[in-house]
Amino acid sequence: MTLPEHIVLGGGAALAVSPVLGASGSLAFWAASVLIDVDHHLDYVYRNGFRDFGARGMFAYHDHLYARIRGGAFVGLSLFHTIECFLLVAAGAFWWHSGLLLAALWGMVFHLSLDLVRLAGKRAPFSRALSVVEYWIRRRRLIRQGIDPDEPYAQALAAVPALARKGRAPARPRAAHAPPPLPPPGDLAPVPVLSAEVGGRPRPISPIA
Repeated sequence: MTLPEHIVLGGGAALAVSPVLGASGSLAFWAASVLIDVDHHLDYVYRNGFRDFGARGMFAYHDHLYARIRGGAFVGLSLFHTIECFLLVAAGAFWWHSGLLLAALWGMVFHLSLDLVRLAGKRAPFSRALSVVEYWIRRRRLIRQGIDPDEPYAQALAAVPALARKGRAPARPRAAHAPPPLPPPGDLAPVPVLSAEVGGRPRPISPIA
């Protein structure tokens, strides 16, 4: 969902639960339901090689990326949207007996629920991995199938005007175990042909038995 939608819906939900969570708890709920999306900005900054930190470029990047999420050849990861992050916040809430952290956790759950409903509506419910482990497994599976899981991100970055003004994007490392690119036809080295003398005249010998 978009940032304004999360701000409005998160604020409405925070008001609805304020009788239970109190003023400070409902504020923590609302803040967590919005700030969880900071990982989208971190993803943009990391993938563009720390060349652009602007919000405009980040929104453009994710708009282009969102158009590529359908199909089985895409897998996304948002760290703050993973079960590992949720468990970390839950552990902190129980360890410190913090009602604010518990309210923040419910805000994160509310946000993720909205995201999943939106992805299901776009017929891409599994485009985002909900666990770091799940992402690692699915990424390796794509590589074994000969699919580069980083290609959609590179295409989205190439379409961001802010990055185009800053120069060429940094070289994207090839995914581990991906097949090496074939050289252009003109760069292929000629196959040497051996010869032997038969009856005083040279006769070519094919290098293939």
